[in-house]
Amino acid sequence: MDQPELEVSEIDELERIVGDAGAKARRLKLSLLEHITNGFSNKSEIDRGGFAVVYLGVLPSGLHIAVKKFYSMPGWDESAFENEISIIMKVAHENIVRLIGYCDHTNHEQMEYNGELVLAEYRQRFICTEYIPNGILATHITDEFHPRLDWDQHYQILKGICRGLFHLHHKVHIFHGDIKPGNILIGDNFVPKIYDFGLSRSLCEGEPLNYDGENACGTLAYMPPEMLEYGRWSTKSDIYALGVTITELLTGKRRWHRGLTVERELKELRKRLVRKGVFLSWENKYHQVRTCLEIAHTCMENDPEKRPTALDIIQSLDRTESVNCSAQLLWQSGDEESDTSDTEALETETTTEILEENPDSPDMTGETCTQEPDKSELVIELPASVDLSDLKVLEKITDDFSHERIVGKDGTFKGFQHKAFVYKGDIPRGEIIAVKRLIGVEIPVEKFKREAHEFTRLDHMNIVKVAGYCHDQSRRHKLVHFKGEPLPQLIKGAEQLLCYEYMHNGSLHDYLIGHGSRQIDWEMRYKLIKGTCAGLHYLHKGRENCPIFHLNLSPSNVLLDENYIPRITGFDFSKLIGEKNTKSVVLKLNGPIAYLPPDFFHSKGTDLKYLATVDIYSLGLIILEIATQQEIKGNHGVLIKSIEENWREDSQITRLYTSLEADELRQVKMCIHIGLRCVQSKPEKRPTAEDIKLWLKEGIKEGGGVVSRPTVPVPRTGPGGVPRSPVPTNITHADDRIQGNEKPAGFMRRFFRRK
Repeated sequence: MDQPELEVSEIDELERIVGDAGAKARRLKLSLLEHITNGFSNKSEIDRGGFAVVYLGVLPSGLHIAVKKFYSMPGWDESAFENEISIIMKVAHENIVRLIGYCDHTNHEQMEYNGELVLAEYRQRFICTEYIPNGILATHITDEFHPRLDWDQHYQILKGICRGLFHLHHKVHIFHGDIKPGNILIGDNFVPKIYDFGLSRSLCEGEPLNYDGENACGTLAYMPPEMLEYGRWSTKSDIYALGVTITELLTGKRRWHRGLTVERELKELRKRLVRKGVFLSWENKYHQVRTCLEIAHTCMENDPEKRPTALDIIQSLDRTESVNCSAQLLWQSGDEESDTSDTEALETETTTEILEENPDSPDMTGETCTQEPDKSELVIELPASVDLSDLKVLEKITDDFSHERIVGKDGTFKGFQHKAFVYKGDIPRGEIIAVKRLIGVEIPVEKFKREAHEFTRLDHMNIVKVAGYCHDQSRRHKLVHFKGEPLPQLIKGAEQLLCYEYMHNGSLHDYLIGHGSRQIDWEMRYKLIKGTCAGLHYLHKGRENCPIFHLNLSPSNVLLDENYIPRITGFDFSKLIGEKNTKSVVLKLNGPIAYLPPDFFHSKGTDLKYLATVDIYSLGLIILEIATQQEIKGNHGVLIKSIEENWREDSQITRLYTSLEADELRQVKMCIHIGLRCVQSKPEKRPTAEDIKLWLKEGIKEGGGVVSRPTVPVPRTGPGGVPRSPVPTNITHADDRIQGNEKPAGFMRRFFRRK
């Protein structure tokens, strides 16, 4: 676009706003943003996340701005965009990124789709801010960058963050909702600036600062316990996240180990500074360093009422500046010369961030299989007319991905985008498959094909079978029909789809919660436990040393086939999005997140052995839910303690299962013991899937004796006492249950047979 096509006044006005720190932000034209970003070229791209891509805008004078372009996706709530605009416009502070302007542009395009002309809506939303050239704080607190900053620079960054948060909480009554090093930019002279207000909320004047909001969200490693367990969100949530951020800033490690005392952290920090050759700039600041670590620990108190306010923190920091204490001896006190291998071991552990993008780190979900796809190895025999790698075939069997065909969806949250839709697909001869269509995320093509091919090779009776996959970039866009939207949404990018066998009898969730849950007899409950354990064991064992970790195992992700055999699904996202997840993770509490262990949310990176314990914890909750018929919700600890106190004796079991024989009662008791072992608070004490498989086969030793050597129930005729699902569903890693009336079919046994 040539400059004459733009009004000179538009460029001049933008130049004025950028150059005047006191100027108000204004609405900008799309043509202007296209001009300064060279048409949103790849060369202008400076950052990319799960919800937006950021471009560098260059003005004629040489001034720069950052142009944040939100992805266009179905389910997008306009209020989310308007909220971020209104929040930033209220704020003017040197430690908060300044808003320059915004743009909301919608146009309608007529295009050919399957031989017909259709009218599609294309939405584009932008937020423009000052450009901060030094990047995010996260890149300055890793081992590589940490030695470049002396103590005074660390302290300046720390206090600047606190001053920015004080302004938000106490001056303009806003809580941020996602404080972390990835949302703090570093300006000139190491001035920190808080960024990304997409999850922020504004409190009315005089409204209590401990207001509890609904639908808590943020980044898992920085979430406080009350958000994870109860969905409570307040300014004290920001304080907790600030504590984690301060600890990471001071220790220089993005993976912070919970449980370390201030004294231990000081000792480890001194060793590290000495080894890096930068201890001299910290040597006389012992009192200030210690106070900052103590503040961080207080911020991370489990009880929100015990955490300080931003004002308390500023006052504590001010007091350290008046103390002049040479404290070399204090640094050395109690720090005997000892082997530093324990410190080095901590530092050499992988720093992959769970559910947070880190492009230079290994895939958090396991070692990447390097075997190239070989189409001749596919084990699925399909009718000649059905090629699941052909986009046109998938469009045909789903009625062009009609919203009426949606039977599940992934990654939903009020105000944010859907990550995938699951469609019901009708195969010729009246058979059915489930087609998962990725919407809000695009996996690199080679990774998608490699992982999808590995999914098709998974073959176990307790895993939902992946029938095929499709990657098609011929159109470079996709139309998404979303219920409630007057026009289909146009989304740029390739089509990526996974096809699964269709489960007619809903999910385990439908049989454990709600109507009819107590009508399931023990024979069926034991069958569900054993099948789920067997499926998880298969995933963890993996193929060719490539284990798969689910990281979101819940009853909603255990589907039931026509014979009520449990089948695990939803493991695809943990593999596909491991390296491409968003910087801000938005999850719906009281959904699948309710089955994850508390330690998972505070572990920002770990090894494969730990990831296995995350699934084991989730499995333990499922086992306890099935065996005790108590619903898992809210605080896990309360329910676990209740089961430990009330279910170790036979009396509680016999009251619940009045008609069972002695062998079956021992089975119930054994399963409860297994479940309790799985949910131990220390991950290293949880059993492996192999242990559980062996216990279910041979019995579990407890207190020197054998709780049970179970007798496998003799199958009964019919469905084993299982009622039809009160809400028949077919969900692939989904929150929403959608009603269906399909009859069970034997087709899948024929459809998924080996060649």
